[in-house]
Amino acid sequence: MVAHTIPDNYSSLEEVTEALARAGLEYSNLIIGIDFTKSNEWTALTQDQGIFSFYPDERSCVGFEEVLVRYRQLVPHLQLAGPTSFAPIIEMAMTIVEQSGGQHHALLIIADGQVTRSVETEHGQLSPQEQKTVDAIVEASKFPLSIILVGVGDGPWDMMREFDDNIPARAFDNFQILCFIWYFSFCYL
Repeated sequence: MVAHTIPDNYSSLEEVTEALARAGLEYSNLIIGIDFTKSNEWTALTQDQGIFSFYPDERSCVGFEEVLVRYRQLVPHLQLAGPTSFAPIIEMAMTIVEQSGGQHHALLIIADGQVTRSVETEHGQLSPQEQKTVDAIVEASKFPLSIILVGVGDGPWDMMREFDDNIPARAFDNFQILCFIWYFSFCYL
């Protein structure tokens, strides 16, 4: 269970860092998940839910520089698939937290689009991918795991904002979204 809740109303990295320190968080393990799906295709016909390490022996990258080096090496050889669901990476992060003996981790998901919403999904309902992602976010709130989704494209991001603010079944507010376009265009949606 999480001892402190950290609000999500900060305007700078320094403010976040200070709040984390006040809450007693001195160290956090970072898990980086990169969405390699075809987020902008709405057919939802493929069912790839693969999670893979950046190294064949499944060792972790050390630091952002190593992540970027491996990313650049791997990307030319990847075949994008879909539909997009963040449930598999969230579930993998929960496993990593369990294997660490319950140490706090932060899952940073980098994606170019939100979870797939099929055109057949009725208004007010969730698509199968959305429901699996919501269920994973709720389950992850039982772990010392914070989830940050970084949107690197123009979205759409409306459903991810809903996930950020409107999943009441969570033990704590464990999911945040940050979209680069909001900050670099000074257009807060």
